[in-house]
Amino acid sequence: MNVDEKVKEFKEISKRRGLKVTPQRIAILKEILSRADHPSAEDIYESLKPKIPGISLTTVYRTLSYFEEFGFIHRVPTLTDKVRYETRSVPHSHFICINCGEIYDIDFVPDFDEGAFTSKGLEPINCSFICYGLCKMCRERE
Repeated sequence: MNVDEKVKEFKEISKRRGLKVTPQRIAILKEILSRADHPSAEDIYESLKPKIPGISLTTVYRTLSYFEEFGFIHRVPTLTDKVRYETRSVPHSHFICINCGEIYDIDFVPDFDEGAFTSKGLEPINCSFICYGLCKMCRERE
């Protein structure tokens, strides 16, 4: 789904739920959809600040929370308390560099044994595979 289709979907969901479709919300959505990295709220804020005078970091946080609630974005695990986001919804894994903190998408999904969960009365809804190590640039610096 491209950016315009996602924006249209966002507008439809917002209207159905009686929520305002503001220029700031649309700009935040377009910003995160256009990025290939895993930005934080602060990254998005810093990118939009010159383009949207008066936008606040609080607005960005609230909007990202709204997007997450409706499945437009997903949190990505990190090594710090800083929350990072992505829009990629196809199953994939992450590699996180323990030195620089960079997050890489990996097109790998391990075999999933649902029986390991259901035998204990658990119902998995979402699983992620995260590998920690050193990225190429950090390895080359050592």
